[in-house]
Amino acid sequence: MRLINRPLAFILALALVVASVIVIIEVIAFHIKSGPLVLHWTTWYHWANKTHWDQLVVQVWSAILIIIGAVILGLELKPRRVTRLRLRTGEAATDAAVTRGGLAGTLRAAATGVDGISSADVKVRRGRARVAATSAARGRAAAEALRQPVTQTVGDRLDELGLHHPPHLSVRVNSRSR
Repeated sequence: MRLINRPLAFILALALVVASVIVIIEVIAFHIKSGPLVLHWTTWYHWANKTHWDQLVVQVWSAILIIIGAVILGLELKPRRVTRLRLRTGEAATDAAVTRGGLAGTLRAAATGVDGISSADVKVRRGRARVAATSAARGRAAAEALRQPVTQTVGDRLDELGLHHPPHLSVRVNSRSR
C-alpha cells in the first residue's frame, strides 16, 4: 500500500493546488463584479441553497463517501507486511534486522558457493525460505547428490545470522536442462 500512497498523495496535493487557484480566481472575479470565469459555480450555489440535508441525493452521496472513507481507512489500518526480520543482539538497546531481499541474497550466495551449483533462486516469504538451486551437471542423480550439501550450507548461513524467528527452509536442486 505504501507504493500506492505516494502517487495518490501527489495527485491529491496537485488537485488541492488547482482547486485553490480556481477558488482564488473565482473570489477575485466575484469581488470585481465579473461573472464566473473558470467554473460556473452559481448553478451549484443555487442548487445547494434549495437542497435540504435530509433529501435522498444528499443521503446517497453521504453514504457513498462514508463507504469509500471506511474502505480507505481499513486498508491503511491493515498491518503492513513485515519486510525486516529481526536479528538477535547482545544488547537490549540494539535493534538489528535484515530485509527479506537481503536474506534472499545471502542465502543465494551461500547456495551458489557450493561446488556444482551454477545458480539459485531464493524466495523469502512469511515464515518460509525456498531455495531452488540448479546444478552445473546434468542428470537427476547429480542434482540429488547436491541437495544435502546445499541444504547444510544454506542452513548454516541461516543459523549464523541469528534471526529471532528463522524461516522454515526448503531446498530443491534441479539438474541443468541443457
